[in-house]
Amino acid sequence: MQNRAIDVHCHFFNLSFAFAEVLEIGWRWIQGDYPYKSDKRGLPIVIIPPELWKLAHYVASYFAAATESPEEHYAYEERCCLKSQWHLSELLITVPLMMDIFFMFDHGDTEAQKAVIPALPDVRQRDALNVMTITEDNANTFNKLAQIIKAEFIPVYEKSISARGLAPTWTAKNRTAISRDLDLVIVDFKAGDAAEGVRTMAKSCTQTNVQMTRGYRQHLLELQNLQRDNPGTVLPFLAVDPRRVGIEKLVREQVVEGTFKGVKLYPPLGYLPTHPNLYPVYRLCVEHNLPVTVHTSTGGLLSLCDTIKTQSQKKNGKIVPVTFDKKTSQSAALFFSNPANWLEILENPEFSELHLNFAHFGGEEHISTLANQKPGKLDDPKNWTGQIIGLMKRFKNVYADISYCPNNEMLKYIRNIVARYKIVQKRLMFGSDYIMVMKESTLCGNLDNYFNLYTDIYPEMLTVNPAAFLG
Repeated sequence: MQNRAIDVHCHFFNLSFAFAEVLEIGWRWIQGDYPYKSDKRGLPIVIIPPELWKLAHYVASYFAAATESPEEHYAYEERCCLKSQWHLSELLITVPLMMDIFFMFDHGDTEAQKAVIPALPDVRQRDALNVMTITEDNANTFNKLAQIIKAEFIPVYEKSISARGLAPTWTAKNRTAISRDLDLVIVDFKAGDAAEGVRTMAKSCTQTNVQMTRGYRQHLLELQNLQRDNPGTVLPFLAVDPRRVGIEKLVREQVVEGTFKGVKLYPPLGYLPTHPNLYPVYRLCVEHNLPVTVHTSTGGLLSLCDTIKTQSQKKNGKIVPVTFDKKTSQSAALFFSNPANWLEILENPEFSELHLNFAHFGGEEHISTLANQKPGKLDDPKNWTGQIIGLMKRFKNVYADISYCPNNEMLKYIRNIVARYKIVQKRLMFGSDYIMVMKESTLCGNLDNYFNLYTDIYPEMLTVNPAAFLG
């Protein structure tokens, strides 16, 4: 792998995955079952609650560039890379990262309810976590909810595609095709345990004690199959959210013992890297030399909650309550994605050698600011790129990637930074953030344009560094 080109940060999910998760959030919400059982009564479906309108609109616009299957997205990235100015003689090694969006509307109010679930007998526990029963009595309510959310997804998708100029160069489905894809999700959702995906998952993942929402489960299966068919060029990372029941068990089954290569964290959806439920995951990663990639920029998909109650575990083991308030913290990204949040982890001797990739290198704004300013201290709390470099200097397995950086000046910025901080040349990695980068109209709907921006990248950032990070 040392001499093979690697995209250490890409995605092969799609709009159907997003629709399935929003549908599950909505269905659980109106039954008082989101994200876990609560004392709140379900809402009658006369009109969709304002919160769900907001969620459906936001998610549909974010995933608008992702309509094909994971297999088709993988094949497209490989084609674009081969026809780019990189002139590779071998296929690109890809690292597709899962996404877990189920908790993006979780305020943390029902966290206490989660503690009750593991005490249930196996069958009841599985039902509490995974089965969204649709009976004759509530079928009309579900159908109405599904059609309302679907009716929001389709026009948002069309508007996003048109605004970004992605069609016709980029694959853009018409209204009929998108409607058909979403209808298949609705049918599969109503099938429940009879669905093929559920039966397959029962063979590949122990469902007892593990919360498996519909879209998450289906995407996990898709990446399993993609890795099986392309074992040398697909190295998937499992999406981990500490609020998902049974996540330690899932990491053990799917990463330690399964086909997934590492772990993906996305804190701006509402949790800190110091959440107590992540410590067992870190122990598994250190013990088995498993890499972790964490979202680190002020952009991306964010929690839609104005207030979030969560927890943080200190180096001494003490667990303290944490409350995020948008009124005082500006945004979930600034609060949850700050690289400084990782000091509690990395300064703990137990985790100091964790293989950690700060995705996006802090983001384009922070990269360009550091590149254009005079050499100075790296502990500027306002510049995340500088903070990450400081962590690279202190910890031997800290890396970063430059995914979703389509700026024409990015290579110049990187050279300026490397000239001052030599360690960056040994720790920075290439990442595309495909499919998400396809939202950029500057690419004219062609992923090869993104590869061409990095034709003269330092070779080790494309080969040696990601190989070292992946272990």
